Amino acid sequence: MKTVREQIVDLLIEVERDKSYAQLSLKKALVDLEVRDKALATEVFYGTLKYQIQIDYWLNQYSKTPVKKMKPLIRNLLRMSVYQMLHLDKIPVSAVINEAVKIAKKRKFQGLSGFVNGLLRKIDRERENLSFPDEKENLSYSLSIKYALPEWIVSMWLKRYDKEMVEEIGRALNKRAEVCGRVNTLKGSKEGLVQTLEKEGVQVESGHLLEEAFYLKKVENLQNLASFKVGAWTVQDESAMLVAHVVSPQKGECLLDMCSAPGGKSMHMAAFMENEGEIISCDVHEHKLELIEKNAARLGIKIIKPTLQDGMVLNEDFVGKFDKVLLDAPCSGLGIMKRKPDIRLHKTKEDLKEIVAIQKALLKNAVKYLKPNGRLIYSTCTISYEENEKMIREAMKEYGLELENIVDTIPKSIQGAIEDQGMIQILPNMADTDGFFIASLKRRSI
Repeated sequence: MKTVREQIVDLLIEVERDKSYAQLSLKKALVDLEVRDKALATEVFYGTLKYQIQIDYWLNQYSKTPVKKMKPLIRNLLRMSVYQMLHLDKIPVSAVINEAVKIAKKRKFQGLSGFVNGLLRKIDRERENLSFPDEKENLSYSLSIKYALPEWIVSMWLKRYDKEMVEEIGRALNKRAEVCGRVNTLKGSKEGLVQTLEKEGVQVESGHLLEEAFYLKKVENLQNLASFKVGAWTVQDESAMLVAHVVSPQKGECLLDMCSAPGGKSMHMAAFMENEGEIISCDVHEHKLELIEKNAARLGIKIIKPTLQDGMVLNEDFVGKFDKVLLDAPCSGLGIMKRKPDIRLHKTKEDLKEIVAIQKALLKNAVKYLKPNGRLIYSTCTISYEENEKMIREAMKEYGLELENIVDTIPKSIQGAIEDQGMIQILPNMADTDGFFIASLKRRSI
């Protein structure tokens, strides 16, 4: 029988070896665990991935064997243990080290158990002396270690933002991700929902930006709550909610959501439309269409039509059909690294070139789907000039588009981030939300 920490080590090995999605790996592993063990597994697994770049730096400072040359189990066992020692304060260090030694022995690494014990004790003794690389020698490398971010990302951000802003972004991305909900206005008011949630034993706090948003505190198994099951609310980050505000859907309109799954933005737009009109919600995978259908049914939405469609392949039936097209484009995801820490470890600078090519192909088709006076809303959950501002500037030149004023759709507290009135880069430090980019475009008047 594996202990919880043993299971965490195995998950870390799996994510490293297969570059598998951390969320999916953890979800499978949590099924058979008790509530208390689920909380520990989630915290230690995600925390270790989030701080892995920093942890590897400390290990390399005190180990004669470089991290990359260690056995996979030993490497991930040490990472997990250092995370608990340096970033958690409720678990005694002695217990962390003893458990690590036990796991090493149990997994037939008896000969390396002394190495594990000695290295962890050395780092514990030196915790007051741990320091980051000198900023004056290499600023991007220093900030990379300090905030556990890949150096290529830090370097890219330093070209756009000053050091203080990059540090703010780093701090924001290292906070624990909060669970944000959105009231389903098709089924009731926020006031009524809050009362219901409190009766269900859930602590609720107001949203940072939007009236329909709220944060859930100290709650387990959200999907088991009766209010969730009946579709009174859904989970969605506030920055993602802003997309529907910028789209500003009206009753009776015909909308296209090109890359919809799991359908959160389509659902929000349907609520704006009060279930009157039509939303074609597309995805390239059939199983994801089933997820859209399931979510729409739970929320009582009748105007969404899940459609199997590869956004990179032109659909002649869509040409000139839509009042508004939402392209929530596949992206590098750098704005959601707080929620998906494996992005820090798996995404590369080279990946951006492929992503940008996909985004350009999607944009080319999106423009063709607009009615003569239609609007195109482009969004991503990343912080990347190539994928965001540059992408929009190039699309404006190529397709005869102009930016549309979105000031009235954006909360006043973050309006300072709006560029040319028509696009906004929401940074994760602005309102403790995910990082997000939104632009609104329309055809130039002739």
